[in-house]
Amino acid sequence: MSLSVSKIAVATGLATGALVSSFGTGNAFAVGFDFETTYFQNDAPTGDILLKSVQIGDEIIEEFAFVVDAEITYNDSVEEDTSNSGAASADKGDNATGGVVQNNLSESEEDAEAVVANLSTNNLNHIIDTEDDGAFTIDLKFGSAIDNLLIWERGKNSDLGIVALDAAGNEIGEKLTITRDLWNDAGYSIDTTEIDEAQEVGSLGINIFSDLGIESGAVESIRFFSESGFNGPDWKFVGTDAARVPEPAFVLGFTIIGGALAWQKRAKAA
Repeated sequence: MSLSVSKIAVATGLATGALVSSFGTGNAFAVGFDFETTYFQNDAPTGDILLKSVQIGDEIIEEFAFVVDAEITYNDSVEEDTSNSGAASADKGDNATGGVVQNNLSESEEDAEAVVANLSTNNLNHIIDTEDDGAFTIDLKFGSAIDNLLIWERGKNSDLGIVALDAAGNEIGEKLTITRDLWNDAGYSIDTTEIDEAQEVGSLGINIFSDLGIESGAVESIRFFSESGFNGPDWKFVGTDAARVPEPAFVLGFTIIGGALAWQKRAKAA
């Protein structure tokens, strides 16, 4: 199959846009890509919003990698006289089927299961909610190696930190803070148990290699974190399986990014 001019343009534009955005920000590498979310909904915004597929450039992805294990290594406590206790908590749409609502998540394995419950489904109304001033660190493992993270954030008004982990749980590559100005419009809104009205959802795609500075090897685990100034990110995400065969143009786009990053590193070393 020949590669069309339009696909080359999409891939090159994606790569160039990511590279341009990596300069003039606080991040050492590229800061993500846009994607389109396709979903089924039932009684939205309080009910089910089921992820069907995403489109990145010309590539449509319908199969995803989900979280299979979690470790809460830190989670701020919040005043017990409020209805929302614990910096990060499991939340869901008021009328959404399945999912978990659980505040005051501790570092126990039992509470970590609440995180897995909400991040192991394709229901975009199963989320992790964070209090405005709360800080947390949560390590999440996928069932397979991933090459992209597809992240949704309710409100489009918070920051979220991520960094890749190796098989031993050590941080690798570069830490990335997704700042609140980077969220794109995901095209839907959600209303969960911890809020009184629907809020718009933002989205951003993160490539494991170009955005998190991973040069080689398989990545199955990601550390998510929030700090007190991040304004409480409320988030949901899935991964894309690194074993899938993407569109040639998509590969070309990230090959361009990888080459440019390698050139940038050589220039710094010179």
